[in-house]
Amino acid sequence: ITAGHDRGLRGVVRLMALATLVAGCLSGCTQFVRLANDIRETGDRLRVVGGELTSDTSSPCADCPFVVMVLADDQGRSLHNFRVFERPGRFQLAALNDSRALFTFHDLDRSFTYTPGEPAAWLDLPARLAERSVDDLRVRLRTTVDRQPPQGLPPLYELRGAALAQIDVRVAQVVPLADERFSPASADIGMWEPIGFMKSGRAGIFFLEPYDPTRTPVLFVHGMGGGPRDFQTLVGALDHQRFQPWVLAYPSGLDLRASGDGLVGLVAELQLRLGFRRLHIVAHSVGGLLVRETLAECSRTSGCAWAGHFVSLSSPFGGVSVVGALVDYAAVVMPVWRNLAPQSEFLATLFDAPLPSNARHHLVFGYRNAATLSRKSGDGVIALDSQLRPAAQQQATSLRGFDDDHASILTNPQVAQHVNRVLAAESAR
Repeated sequence: ITAGHDRGLRGVVRLMALATLVAGCLSGCTQFVRLANDIRETGDRLRVVGGELTSDTSSPCADCPFVVMVLADDQGRSLHNFRVFERPGRFQLAALNDSRALFTFHDLDRSFTYTPGEPAAWLDLPARLAERSVDDLRVRLRTTVDRQPPQGLPPLYELRGAALAQIDVRVAQVVPLADERFSPASADIGMWEPIGFMKSGRAGIFFLEPYDPTRTPVLFVHGMGGGPRDFQTLVGALDHQRFQPWVLAYPSGLDLRASGDGLVGLVAELQLRLGFRRLHIVAHSVGGLLVRETLAECSRTSGCAWAGHFVSLSSPFGGVSVVGALVDYAAVVMPVWRNLAPQSEFLATLFDAPLPSNARHHLVFGYRNAATLSRKSGDGVIALDSQLRPAAQQQATSLRGFDDDHASILTNPQVAQHVNRVLAAESAR
């Protein structure tokens, strides 16, 4: 198994099996101290702002995006964060506890910056944001705004890494799989120091080669404790004449709803900048839950026309039973553990929203259990009844099982052939 997998779900299983190790970590092992410090920073500074976005104007461009900017002041001299939305409706994005205003505009010329005449709106943020997140904001765009729009800011994509307490989420940077950001040590930071991971420029959607508008992008999404290098075999076997590989590097210790919501925004930004029409996704393990939550958010907002084939590999759609004990007894709880507990609210509602109408889910599971810790049917880490949760089967276009464990499913040439075959299918158009 790879180092990434050993630090992820397999590591959680071993942690629970070795009760003495757990007991020691509850009071102060280094990893839990790192996690506690990271969570404390998140609670102290980061907030979420959300609500409803509407427009008083009829748009000459139904496909043009809306941009919501979080600003440090009521004049727009300093940016804290931004996010691209495909259409009006429900919105949310990250802010800081001292953020002061929102400026929203309908980007009719797709310039990634406000142009005079575009429908826009200012909204001062409430004082209660200093103490807690807010989700009841009402933003209404009009042809005229009640104060001067933000002045002197460059196109928004040039400002990544300069905002939101120096959280630096990268988009469209070309890097090789050998990059240090994709190393096992980096994956460890993503589990135990999620905010530190994002501050150090490790998070984002990275390209493994320059963008080619003639080939369909395929985004690879790793699991808990893993990283983009886990997909080396699948990326190498990809039909590069038809597809181009992208990888998502994300802090796998973070709450999956937050990660899924963020992924929707990142892809919307990329789609605005590049204009691609279709994106396929291949996800391993917990990455499959992240992608399913992303697609659920797409359905809730009637967005993501780009959604194509989604291939999940050994994903715990029914949760991981040992994680429930960690949530109950650990002194510091990693946010993703709450998602993975079988009785969690996250899992209970994961399939409430359907897939977007143009998306197709291909569920791939492994059934080789070589583990000594459990003889339950599965791949040695994820039980078969979790991989094959009935709700997941019911919405899947195809099911395919392989005689693989949790790690080997990523290096099996037959799995690679299957992935290429389903990606090339004509159903997701």
